[in-house]
Amino acid sequence: MNAPGAFTAPAGRWGPFEELCRTLPSGCFVLVDARVLRLHPAVGRALARRAPLGMLAVKAGEGAKSFRTLEKVLRAMAALPRAGTLVAVGGGTVGDLAAVAAHLHRRGTNLLHVPTTLLAAVDSSLGGKGALNLEGAKNAVGVFHSAASCWLCPELFETLSPAQRREGRVEAWKMVLTLAAPRWEAWAAAAPSDEEAIREGRALKAAVCAEDPYERLGRRAVLNFGHTFGHVLESHSGYRLRHGEAVGLGMLCALDVGRALAVTPAKVAREVEAVLLQRAEVQGRAQLARWLGSARQVGKLLAVDKKAERPGEVRMVLLERPGATRAVAVPAEAWRHLLRAWKAGRRP
Repeated sequence: MNAPGAFTAPAGRWGPFEELCRTLPSGCFVLVDARVLRLHPAVGRALARRAPLGMLAVKAGEGAKSFRTLEKVLRAMAALPRAGTLVAVGGGTVGDLAAVAAHLHRRGTNLLHVPTTLLAAVDSSLGGKGALNLEGAKNAVGVFHSAASCWLCPELFETLSPAQRREGRVEAWKMVLTLAAPRWEAWAAAAPSDEEAIREGRALKAAVCAEDPYERLGRRAVLNFGHTFGHVLESHSGYRLRHGEAVGLGMLCALDVGRALAVTPAKVAREVEAVLLQRAEVQGRAQLARWLGSARQVGKLLAVDKKAERPGEVRMVLLERPGATRAVAVPAEAWRHLLRAWKAGRRP
């Protein structure tokens, strides 16, 4: 196995879950979303046959990303040897929790992701990040711990709601917008299938992570487009707003900030926003107004953001044009100036 925290080039294996499950190593422990077991009974049966060291079902959601749940997981997987494998079956929150647990267990053990949402398949199941929330701040503490492999099982996506599908697609749209202008233009003309969105989104993210695996060189920061205010909205909503939905609204905020700071040309901002609303099914500005807090609340959440700079300032990824971004230190007065329009549900 790789040293704990070492970057692993993400390997994605497509196929039916039960078929892939036959390849599980003998020494493994499973962390699974309880709802997945209810919706897919065959998953539980297959795992029971192949997980001799046990299985723990947890209620997924941002509430699972806590130190209390982490301790419960670590206690349950105590018998797992260092050379064993922790199998994470679920969406992004289960994957985040599993990555932290795998990193800490015996100072690092193998991790296998089985994403059950489009969002996790496109985004969180590769790149090596795992995180917990702390005092209302999303992903305030975390680790880098790459999975050895990732299984992509189309039948596990069949029970997703339209909203869950949309939020996964939004992350894929973010990838092509910031990293692949030709694909952005193609998708703007004809929206991709879910499988196409997963495959292309993963390929784009994998390439960026290979260049900057630990987010130290600045290249990987491009993946944060839409996340700065997306995390604010998500946190302020008490996580009632889905992550992908929040990122979509956060992209609208980033376009506004970019236009205000003369980074994003007005024509580019207008055209990109139109595609996001019409093709990518990003929610409209009325939802932005609904979930945005006061200037004081926004400032407090931005202050604990891991991308915060000097007091009142936050580093944001802004769009110059499709396929080109720039990281900019945004002073508080810039976003405060836009807040009134956002809270009124209109474009500044």
